[in-house]
Amino acid sequence: MEIFVRRKDNKKKAAERSRPRFLVWVTVAVSLSSALALYVGWRPVGRLADRWRESMLTNSYFSVQEIKVGGGEKVGGSEIVAMAGMSQGMNIWKVDPATIERKIGKHPWVKRVLVRRELPRRVVIEVEEREVKGIMVMGKLYYVDAEGSVFKEVEEGEKTDFLLLTGLQQADLTSQSHATRQKIREALKLGELMAAGSLTLSEIHFSPQGGAVLYPMAYPVALHVGWGDWQGKVQRLERILEMWKGKEARLASLDLSFRDRVVARLRQGRRQNVN
Repeated sequence: MEIFVRRKDNKKKAAERSRPRFLVWVTVAVSLSSALALYVGWRPVGRLADRWRESMLTNSYFSVQEIKVGGGEKVGGSEIVAMAGMSQGMNIWKVDPATIERKIGKHPWVKRVLVRRELPRRVVIEVEEREVKGIMVMGKLYYVDAEGSVFKEVEEGEKTDFLLLTGLQQADLTSQSHATRQKIREALKLGELMAAGSLTLSEIHFSPQGGAVLYPMAYPVALHVGWGDWQGKVQRLERILEMWKGKEARLASLDLSFRDRVVARLRQGRRQNVN
């Protein structure tokens, strides 16, 4: 038998050397124990969760018995349900609102759509449709909404008694840029302002120079208004037309793009400054 005698002054150093090794083994043991406990303990729970999920997806209690569609006029309820890919009796947990919203949102008349599940058996689809504010003329006719979006071609039999917008290029229609939509919105705003003053427009033409030319329904007069300051220009226009009341047929055009005067061009070709 061998006896190892450790000196008193080396006892502390030996303890320090053994402590890190001891901590490593403790850490490994704890980690392995935790992993084993999780594996053994959570495996039945995971299986139970899977079975519960499967029962929810197949239980007839959650079969859709009612699909409620609200807000659609241009697009019928049955068409919306068909676009959604839904059918009565499908499991409500298999209904993905975000996916259905994307599908329905592709329809040109649909501005916004909201889909929600009402447990246990009902799905609600709320649709907000676009409202036509004008027609863009560009080879073909296209509907324009209040946000300045050109959203669909006008088909045979659809209404055409809206303000006409002309002068934009095909590239503007293709890009649908923020600047183009803003320009269309401004023009629509001007059309509403004119209509409120009992001077409804039949057409707004976007000129290549960046201004607008207005064509009223009541008078065969071209109104050159430049761009911006609509309120002030409409007020000036109303005063000028009051001066020419009963003689409007003599006017070929009025130019209100100047800040300090209005230039009237008569049908004989003469120009006249009107203060």
